[in-house]
Amino acid sequence: MGRQTARDLAAHGARLLLTARRWDRLEALVQELHSRGAQAEALPCDLSDPWSRDRLITGLLTRNLFPDILINSAGYGNSRPFVKETPAEVARMMAVNYQAASDLMSAFLPEMIRRGSGAIVNVASTAGRVAVPNMAPYCASKFALCALTEAVAYELAGSGIGVHLVNPGPIDTEFFDAGIWEGPRSGRRASASDVSKAIQDAILHHRFITTVPASRSLLVYLFNILGPIGRWAVRRRGTR
Repeated sequence: MGRQTARDLAAHGARLLLTARRWDRLEALVQELHSRGAQAEALPCDLSDPWSRDRLITGLLTRNLFPDILINSAGYGNSRPFVKETPAEVARMMAVNYQAASDLMSAFLPEMIRRGSGAIVNVASTAGRVAVPNMAPYCASKFALCALTEAVAYELAGSGIGVHLVNPGPIDTEFFDAGIWEGPRSGRRASASDVSKAIQDAILHHRFITTVPASRSLLVYLFNILGPIGRWAVRRRGTR
């Protein structure tokens, strides 16, 4: 998702600061963008590591590189019973899926507030709205990211800063290979281009919450409006 979003934003003339933990892929993307005449810089960082995150942030602040738009799209998940998760793995997932976004927001929001402009896009998940069996740590991290995004959006209302939440369902990426996946894999998936378009539309059209694909927003709505019935359906699914 991040790679496709970078390509699409570069095509519109954006100057990009790109971070990821795999240097080879990050550098390959930057070279690809350079070959198309785009301005992009690779900033390798393992977002699960507090020291690496701090080095990334300190380096940018030292160089007075304050992004106009901050897009937090890193994330991964496991699919297995919670009792199989270790405290270390839960902590790592929270670090990547939630803490990294929170740290980056804390670092760059003060300058956005001073300027009275900017945008933050947090890519969470529909699993941040509906708890899914066998994905407890992932859901917890994405619920936290959704709550953080909404609360900060309320705080910044009228400030000139856009705060946007994009919640994808299953997407055709390496997501299902990045973690430990013991359960079935979703057959129907949206594309990374769909998510990239949702991110751009959220910024350009000031959309607070976007679900990808849009049809899944109805499922999330029905789950929450039905209350006990929706939770009964999820429990029933988890016992199959």
